[in-house]
Amino acid sequence: MMVQRTIGILGLGIFGQSILKGLKDQEVDVIAIDDHVEVINQYESIITTGIVGDFTDIELLDAADIGNCDTVVIATGESLESSVLAVMHCKALGVERVIAKVKNEVTKEVLEKVGADLVILPEVEAGRSLAKMILFQHTIEVFQLDEEVVVVEFMVPTAWIGKSIRELAVRNQYQLNIIGYRNAEDQPLQSQFGPDFVWPADVRVMAVTDNQYLERIQDLLD
Repeated sequence: MMVQRTIGILGLGIFGQSILKGLKDQEVDVIAIDDHVEVINQYESIITTGIVGDFTDIELLDAADIGNCDTVVIATGESLESSVLAVMHCKALGVERVIAKVKNEVTKEVLEKVGADLVILPEVEAGRSLAKMILFQHTIEVFQLDEEVVVVEFMVPTAWIGKSIRELAVRNQYQLNIIGYRNAEDQPLQSQFGPDFVWPADVRVMAVTDNQYLERIQDLLD
């Protein structure tokens, strides 16, 4: 039986709210902390535990049980001091993976030095993703994770239909690590399948790959 994951979100601005909405239909517990009570109340149906307060306060984080989170996202990059304190406190409380949003490269370097496991610049990553979507004529949706790694989503290729993941050997052939599929664009991701799963028609494939292999996927879809 799969253990329920717990995700922490510190700061419910536009970025934090978008993460929260993305987790809505997933089997995860969410601990959210923000200093605006109306925002916490707005998402009470999604949030497992909602706390109104200052996430730079380690005692508040401890009381919210942030230390038991698998991943914590520091979803506001307005203040370097606040982000640094949040990263350090989360690590001190035993959080395995801390992800932080920043606005520039200097802040990124600082947060990496104090222990952040992943630091993202949403505007930069969104620009890279948009550029790739333009290049690939919307046949592949590309979500940039870092300078090299991307998550891609595309309609199942005709050549895959009726064949199993094992038979296709997509990891060796196309350098693709399949993470799931969706029956339609607005449907939840299906991630429970094995190597003998046979691809049906009209599903959307989601996978992780390297930038340098994107053209192989495009060739597969042409």
